[in-house]
Amino acid sequence: MGSNKITWLWRQVEEARADHDSVKAKECLTRLLGDSSITSTPDENLAVLELSRLEMDCGNISDAAKLLADFKWYGVPGAAALLLAADVFLRLDIFETSLESLESYLKIYPKDIDALRKKGLVLMMLHKDEESERILLSVARREKYRIPATLTYLALLEAKANRLEESLHLLLQAKELAPYDEKIEHSLLRIEALRIQMRRKAINRNDLPLTELVPGMTAGMLGLHGYSKDKARIATEAWSKYCVTNMPVGRKPEAWAAALEYAVTRSGPHYTQDQLAGEYGVSLTQLSDHYQLLKQAIDFSNSSSFDSVAAEGADLLRKARMEEIASVLAELGKKTAKFSGIADAAAWVFEQVTPVDDIQRREIEEFVAYIWRKKGYTNLG
Repeated sequence: MGSNKITWLWRQVEEARADHDSVKAKECLTRLLGDSSITSTPDENLAVLELSRLEMDCGNISDAAKLLADFKWYGVPGAAALLLAADVFLRLDIFETSLESLESYLKIYPKDIDALRKKGLVLMMLHKDEESERILLSVARREKYRIPATLTYLALLEAKANRLEESLHLLLQAKELAPYDEKIEHSLLRIEALRIQMRRKAINRNDLPLTELVPGMTAGMLGLHGYSKDKARIATEAWSKYCVTNMPVGRKPEAWAAALEYAVTRSGPHYTQDQLAGEYGVSLTQLSDHYQLLKQAIDFSNSSSFDSVAAEGADLLRKARMEEIASVLAELGKKTAKFSGIADAAAWVFEQVTPVDDIQRREIEEFVAYIWRKKGYTNLG
């Protein structure tokens, strides 16, 4: 009876994943982990890894880290579990464990090009740049330099070696291949966090005070999070105001930097505190405590220095919504439903995504009309 229940719960997890129902999947995985019959078995390993991945997908980085705090394999892990573990631990910046899982997987499937690419990334995170470059160049040649993720990783290696022209060339090539690929942006964010770690190791804290480290860190991460130089200027001004009347405490500039980014972006589209804690490599409590100190000293909502925040936030939202719209328009020609005309097709697009303003609504109508005329649609079958 117990094995039938476990089989049924795993089937429910698979169905929930296929339906993109994370709530149902998390509920079933939690029930699996609550069943004593899977304790200290491969099923427990797989359930913990799957639940951790779901928590991260929902932005709950701290919860995922807690689930994996005492993780260990029971029995001999299969290829799927090893690959899942490599991905989960990579996303948590636990690079050594991720590398161990990848190497075990590659003993089973040594020619898996996706796993080799990921191994190249993990080696780069561990500062094993020569080995990383050797693997990534081999992968790129096999892919005929047509996979943007591989080009991005190679570009970041070039940047680490201060070969900025070569890095820029590779990044532009990757962007041209996949202008909306979030993995490229995610990789850039990870490398910026790595560069911050390297900078911390290279700097003698007695020579460069906390007050000077924070604005530089914040500016770099704001740029990679999609904000303009004006937002970095606003953050620097806010930090200067804080330092005039307060002495920043602690030994972690990244905690102040994460809190400062949250403070100057929270009135518009922004990362959650949990997400920023993960990006900067600090705990959620540290970020929250430092944010409260900033908030008590500076009125971020009324300061004249921050007049441009709302407008910039609207621009970011508009750009983000445009990516959604582009995806919907790309699907327009694949629909089997028959439309009576351009207005009918535009109405279908508006059912899928809501424009930010009237200007964007008119742009969408023009895009639909262009597609209709270009393809000569009478129906979309």
